[in-house]
Amino acid sequence: MDRDGNGSTHGRSVILYCYPRRSTFIERDVSGLAASFEVRTNELRADPAYLLPLRLFQQFIWLIRNRSWTRDCICHFSGYHAVLPTLLCRRTFIILAGSDCASIPSIGYGAHARRLLGRATGLAASGATRLLPVHERLMRRHQTYSDAVPSEQGLAAFARVDHVPWTVVPYGFDASFWCPDSTVDRDPGLFVCVPGPVAPENRLHALKGIDLVLKIAERIPQARFLVVGLADTAAYKSASPNVEFIGRLPPEQLRDLYRSSSFHLQLSLSEGMPNALCEAMLCGCIPLVSAVSSMPDIVRGAGRILERKDVDQAVRICIELLAMTAEQRAIRSHGSRERIRAEFPMNRRISTLTCLLNEGTPGGRSSWPARSTQDRPPSRTPPPSTGR
Repeated sequence: MDRDGNGSTHGRSVILYCYPRRSTFIERDVSGLAASFEVRTNELRADPAYLLPLRLFQQFIWLIRNRSWTRDCICHFSGYHAVLPTLLCRRTFIILAGSDCASIPSIGYGAHARRLLGRATGLAASGATRLLPVHERLMRRHQTYSDAVPSEQGLAAFARVDHVPWTVVPYGFDASFWCPDSTVDRDPGLFVCVPGPVAPENRLHALKGIDLVLKIAERIPQARFLVVGLADTAAYKSASPNVEFIGRLPPEQLRDLYRSSSFHLQLSLSEGMPNALCEAMLCGCIPLVSAVSSMPDIVRGAGRILERKDVDQAVRICIELLAMTAEQRAIRSHGSRERIRAEFPMNRRISTLTCLLNEGTPGGRSSWPARSTQDRPPSRTPPPSTGR
C-alpha cells in the first residue's frame, strides 16, 4: 500500500522496470537500483506474435495494479513493452541499447526493419520523458563499415525524437570479477569470439561477423579461433580445423577463457555497447573490433579497429597482432583492462540512473544537473569519429 502519492512505500520509492527479455545487463541494473528503490519488474515478450495483444493487456493490468501514474518507469530498450509505460507512468526513461536503434533489412535485424515493431519503438521513444542511450551513436550515426547495412543508423534516423531530451548512460562492469589471473599463461595465438547462439542459417551469423571470422581463420592457419555460445556446436561442419566451437559458458568459465586468450574479436555489423567485448578487455584481452557504433570509442588506444568489412584488411591486422612481442602484448593487455575499468564502472552507471530518477521527485535529492550537456535533440549530422 502506498504511504503517499509519490510512489513510495515504507519510506522507499517504488520504480517500475520493464523489458522484453531478461538478460544479464538487466539483472545488473535491477540489483544495483534495489539499493535505493523498491524495483518492480515486468517482462513482455513479443514472440509469438499472436500472443502480443494478450501480453499487452496483461502489462496494462500490471501497470494499473502498481499505480503507474504515481511512479517512474525505466524501460530497457524501446519497443512494444515501452508503449504503455510512456502513456501511463508518471515519467518514463527508455534505455536505448542497440537493436532499437538499428535496421538491417537484408538480414531482418533491428526494430526498424519490421514495420509494426519500428512504429511501436518510435512511438514509445517519442513519448519518453528522457532517452538514455548507452552510447551517443545510438541516437544517430553514419556507418561506412559494410555496404550491406544502410548508411544512416541510430534512433533519430527512423523516429521523430528531436524533442526528447537524452543523456548517455553507458553500461557498467564489475572489474573485481572480470579480471586477469597472473598465474595463467595466455595463448599468444588465440582469438576468442563470443557471438551467442549463431548458426550458418541464422541472422546472428552475419550480424556478429562470423562469416568474416571464418574467412580470417582460413587465411591464418597458425592461429586458433574459438567461437563461444553456440546452441549446436556441430553446426559449422566445413570450418577450417583451427576454429573451435563451444556452447554457452557460465560467467566463471568464460572469465577463465578470457584470461587464457590474447585477443578478442567483435566484428559485428551493428552493436549497442557489447558486454562480451568489455568483459574480455577487463580480463586483459586485446580487442579487434569493427568500426561500428560504440566500439571504436570503447577500445580507444587499447585495441585495433577494422574500418571496412574487408577480409584482406582484417587478415593484415590479425597478423600484426600475432607479430607483437610479449612485452607489447602485455602493455596492450594492461591498457585494455584499464580502459574499461576507468571509463565504465558499474557504480557510476547506477549512481547516474539513481540521480536521474531522483531529479524532480518530491522529497528526492540529487546532485544531477538540471540540464546536462546531452540534454539536446540528436544532431542531424553524426558525431565526429573518435579513437580510430
